[in-house]
Amino acid sequence: MLAHVTTSRWWLLACLLLVGCSVSQPKVPLGKFLGGDYEAVRAFAAKEAEEGDEENLAIVLNVQAQCDLLMGRAEDARRAFQSAAQIMGSWSTGSGEATAAILGSESSKTWKGDPFEKAMCAFYLAFTYLLKGEPDNARAACKKGILADGEVADEKFQADNALLFWMAGRMSVLNGSSDADDYFKEAVAADRFAQEHTSRGDALVPALREPRHGNLVLLFECGLGPEKYADGLHRELAKFRPRAHPAVRAQATVDGKPVGTSAVLLDVDYQARTLGGTAMEGIREGKAVFKTTSIVAGAVLLDQAARARGDTQQTLAIVGGGLLLLGLLTSASADVRYWPTLPSTVQVLAVDVPPGPHDVVVEFLDGAGRVLPSLSQRTTANVPARGESWFLFRSLPAPRAAPVPSP
Repeated sequence: MLAHVTTSRWWLLACLLLVGCSVSQPKVPLGKFLGGDYEAVRAFAAKEAEEGDEENLAIVLNVQAQCDLLMGRAEDARRAFQSAAQIMGSWSTGSGEATAAILGSESSKTWKGDPFEKAMCAFYLAFTYLLKGEPDNARAACKKGILADGEVADEKFQADNALLFWMAGRMSVLNGSSDADDYFKEAVAADRFAQEHTSRGDALVPALREPRHGNLVLLFECGLGPEKYADGLHRELAKFRPRAHPAVRAQATVDGKPVGTSAVLLDVDYQARTLGGTAMEGIREGKAVFKTTSIVAGAVLLDQAARARGDTQQTLAIVGGGLLLLGLLTSASADVRYWPTLPSTVQVLAVDVPPGPHDVVVEFLDGAGRVLPSLSQRTTANVPARGESWFLFRSLPAPRAAPVPSP
């Protein structure tokens, strides 16, 4: 009877393991995104949000919001980023979901993103609040992103997202808060730390040297962000690799006069592969060790059972078989879902111009400094007498950027 009950428990556990099936990465039509067909990509993301895997909702909401932003639908973008942020910002997980993720596939749970993805969602949300004329809410979103960048569960890491610190400082200035200089100092420290730990960056970034300078702020998203993949004996390591894209820098003219070249404030590839300067490998390594140990221990006990007699043989067979089954059915595979439409870097150029309308032309450059004509963009910037105007450009065909209303 004892053997029957114990065996039944093992088979029940096996059933639980099988329930924890993985959820695959949404097949975002990246070719259309890179080709400028944002309406088609948005339609895909919206359909996935309605009919696709619920566990992937935050991914497709972020993609949908990016498309809205590129097409000038700032308020639609803000709502979608806000919904995604609410999912990504929650660390709670249902008990059944947690069990499936522990024993089954890591990707059987709701996608909440890696720290850098949470930080990028916060950046976009802050920008859309700025477009709405709410620098206080924009600063709050930046602070949320800073926390996400440096805290994982009960552990704290060096926050090294200079973009969010700098942006929070600018929002404090617009909001009349007294802590702007503290944020600017943190931005300098974050930029220095990141570059010391292999981040791409620029020495003496103008926006960090003179953080309050400029009433026309141009942000540039260059390139295509990294791809997540599984590595290791049991595919337990979640790693990132860069993806090729020609655009590495931007330059701008205002009213026909060159105003400078952009400087890197955030290296998204670096943020993806590190956490506080530490390489983000071994994410599921403990689970892989458990899988291997269970298989080996189960095989050893079964071998011993073959040479034993009586109750000892039965016990060794039950325990060995259970461990072997547990090891074989446990999935150590890392969760390789990721936000596929992020840029490789975010760069900035801030200039002082007289109030009023200005003709702004942006050109993206390749690694040799050559202009990429198909990515050139033009807009009119209406700069208020008080306050400032912000624009966000992406190194993609003809995206539209909307100015920030005067706070």
